[in-house]
Amino acid sequence: MSARSATSLRSVVCRAALGLAIVAMLVAPAAARGLRRLHVDALSMRADRTRLEVHQVFHLSIHTHVRERVVALDEIVVPDVGTMLLEGDERRVTQNAGGTDVVETLTLEPVASGTYTFKSAYLDAIDARTGKPSRFSSNPVTVVVGDAVAGLAYPSAAAILRALLGAVFAVLAIVAAVVVVVVVLKNRRRREPAVVTAPQSVPAAPPPPRTSRDAVAEALRAYRSAPANGSLTALRASLFEAAGRNAGATLRDALAATSDRELRAALTAAEHAAFGPAHARDAASAELIGATEAWLR
Repeated sequence: MSARSATSLRSVVCRAALGLAIVAMLVAPAAARGLRRLHVDALSMRADRTRLEVHQVFHLSIHTHVRERVVALDEIVVPDVGTMLLEGDERRVTQNAGGTDVVETLTLEPVASGTYTFKSAYLDAIDARTGKPSRFSSNPVTVVVGDAVAGLAYPSAAAILRALLGAVFAVLAIVAAVVVVVVVLKNRRRREPAVVTAPQSVPAAPPPPRTSRDAVAEALRAYRSAPANGSLTALRASLFEAAGRNAGATLRDALAATSDRELRAALTAAEHAAFGPAHARDAASAELIGATEAWLR
């Protein structure tokens, strides 16, 4: 290749590189102009159940808090749910003096056992702190779905071994108890000279059937003493059953199933406590306890 040809080739390459750089400089600001300027203080994701059975419905909630007062955050991108059935997508927007909280709740139903990891939900915006386009991401969430026949989900071989050993020890304890009872009965028969017929006792009346109010009252006592996620889930489930729906139903289904105003208020309060913003948990918990006590009276 001659020196003139090499020089011409280098000139073409330089002009092409310069053109690409100019295009990149023009496209980047244009893309950034489509993003909103936001102070994103929180973006998190959680599931109300992390161990469940096949076809057992659960909820995946994405909570976002921004300092601005906005009507909606359509920029939030929820994770792909894969093979799970999406049975509902509910979004709640709450504005207050500190800004706006957006909670999007997906109602999901697994159709096969296994370990499922939901990738982070994310939001693209202009970071109001730095003035630069940024991507804000939540934490990933992992749920373990067990076999519907077995009804259990074991995270490891060690857990399975512990469960088997527990079952073996339980069987041995039952066998030992039966042996002790047999020996005691044999010794008693040897000591008794004659058999005395005892008068027939009148069978005790069966206890009254357990009502849905009894179940709610019991769950409320447990939640009041220890207001954790487990007791909150149990109280919410008992309120749904009192309304005639199982725990896997949505709030809309439960409200449609009952006309009891006080029960509807308790159902709404339970939803706020379970899926509301973290900074309002104490107030939502007090609202739930008060609404449930009002329904039980």
